[in-house]
Amino acid sequence: MSVRWPILLSTSFISFSADYFYDVPSVVHDRLTFNASACLEGRDKCLHLTAVQYDLLFAVYAWFGACIVPFSGIIADKLGCRWTLTSFGILFFLGSAIFSSSVYFDNEQTSFILMMCGRMIFGVGSTSASVVTSRLLSLWFKDKELGLAFAINIVAGRLGSVVNFLLTENVAEAIGLRPTLWLGTALCGVGLVGGVVAGYIHSIGLRRLGREASEESTEPFRIGMIKQFTPSFWVLALFLVFFYAGVLPFVAEAPHYFEDRFHYTPSYAGYIAGSTYDIALISPLFGFLSDRWGRRGLWVLAAPTILLSGYILLVTIPWFPPILFCLMMGVAYTLVAAIAWSCAPLLVPESGVGTAMGLLSSFQMFGVGVSNALIGVLLNQSNKSRMEVWDDVVWLLGSCAGVGFLMAIMLNISDYKTGYRLRASQKERALQSKEVQTSSTETGSYKEYLIDPTESLGYGSNENSSAVFPEQRVVFF
Repeated sequence: MSVRWPILLSTSFISFSADYFYDVPSVVHDRLTFNASACLEGRDKCLHLTAVQYDLLFAVYAWFGACIVPFSGIIADKLGCRWTLTSFGILFFLGSAIFSSSVYFDNEQTSFILMMCGRMIFGVGSTSASVVTSRLLSLWFKDKELGLAFAINIVAGRLGSVVNFLLTENVAEAIGLRPTLWLGTALCGVGLVGGVVAGYIHSIGLRRLGREASEESTEPFRIGMIKQFTPSFWVLALFLVFFYAGVLPFVAEAPHYFEDRFHYTPSYAGYIAGSTYDIALISPLFGFLSDRWGRRGLWVLAAPTILLSGYILLVTIPWFPPILFCLMMGVAYTLVAAIAWSCAPLLVPESGVGTAMGLLSSFQMFGVGVSNALIGVLLNQSNKSRMEVWDDVVWLLGSCAGVGFLMAIMLNISDYKTGYRLRASQKERALQSKEVQTSSTETGSYKEYLIDPTESLGYGSNENSSAVFPEQRVVFF
């Protein structure tokens, strides 16, 4: 029995629990800020956080995580997946426990400090576990259902968010704030167990291949190996920075925007904004199709094209339906989540995948943080009307989508110049891998293999095609 599917199932518990607990403060916001009726009536033990303190719970998660995840990837590449995944799982479980215990103190300043510490530790653990999970999946699915595996893992996380938003408020109303937080911590414990199980299954798979845990890759990772990351990888990093800077900040501000522009009620505006993530449930379909058909660069290009088109329609057509825009954004977001991230393992050495995913996560989180900060500055303008301020925000986010569109074009150009690493389908990559192994057996070397792209990638005969597809030396990892 293949170990890759049990590994995917086990790591999905990590994604589910981490995303669930990340969003818990959003659902119990009124109880943390003493605005819920249960707090005012004395039926629940609540806190009195200010708006700034509440926002800091998310800021410390994002900024600290952005600084840590590159090192998490390096550690995973150096030490392997099993023990790093377990260690980071312990961290995010410990962070959730500290956060949940913070509400038991009478001194609210002490409670807030513990909350911040808990969110910081939880952020380090969950973002790092996500990087190690991506590395683990890329090791076992690289020449197989790579896009599908990434997409399923993403859906697991989105389901955690959906379950949280659907159930947590009712649970808090029934049992109170404190038990509700500990319920989230218990789910993080389930995620920790999933990480331990995934690491154990991973070690079994390595033994079947005749490798030890320290031999996950064909060559050990070295810091200097970052120089071997292809130009396409760095273009992909810039693409993710600008794409996510144009999506996630809008989703966060969308309810208020829809209330001001379309005069929606807060609950309905939140429902419309949340539809962006509902589309994520179809991400396995996109992952499956990209594995079967290849052409990942074109799939990635489709995402900012859809997003930029949505922003243009939103700005130029006053009556353009917000639900349609959110659905367009959801499709674009799902394409990137399911396909763009799975491009990274194809652009770097196998032993550097963890570092690559850590760098991408760090860049993405940094870009979103800068975009959020700029939006805050724009929304605080006092010399413009409310709708003029919102127009500035939409233009900023649309500009990010436009730059993302240009980066996606550059990604395809770079991929063309470096041997179509993103163009091969699952079947074609498996054929390439088999050819490399055959060459290794015959020559004693597996690192380089001379190929003609038109022949090995199935683009037809290479007769009279040297002017279009010159013979290239491609390094397979």
